[in-house]
Amino acid sequence: MKRRPSGSMSINKAIVGFVNHKLAEGLTDRSVSSYERLLTKWVIHTGDIDITQVACQDIRSYLAWLRTDYQPRRFNGQTHPLSPKTIRNIWVTLASFFKWATMEFSIPNPMDGIPAPRFQQAPVKAFVKAEVELMLKACAYCVFCSVIRSYSKERNIV
Repeated sequence: MKRRPSGSMSINKAIVGFVNHKLAEGLTDRSVSSYERLLTKWVIHTGDIDITQVACQDIRSYLAWLRTDYQPRRFNGQTHPLSPKTIRNIWVTLASFFKWATMEFSIPNPMDGIPAPRFQQAPVKAFVKAEVELMLKACAYCVFCSVIRSYSKERNIV
């Protein structure tokens, strides 16, 4: 349902609607709470302004702040900067929120001028032969694995 916000709508009110939308889509509670947490952090930084007043520059400055000045508070106490993949995940959250807001309220999408942050996939380290042998040896003592082995032998599966 498209509607134009009469007067003004704060970002916090829009977030409530977005969260309800994501719940109705059937996303897991964990995904929805992640969306809500990341958007709430953004509002704390930006301020609870009218959703129609959010500009491309507001989002760019937030992403730059996350990359340079933000000090994460982690359970383990570490304060190293956010990874490029985390910055990308935050961008995805904002893009999803504003795509919804654009359709819901017929407002311009401030994310249109912001390309997705780049990141490099971490290389996957291959197991060495000794590690594979240890894993296979561990399976010899596993009840579940012995069931799979007998099933595989019955069907000539290696």
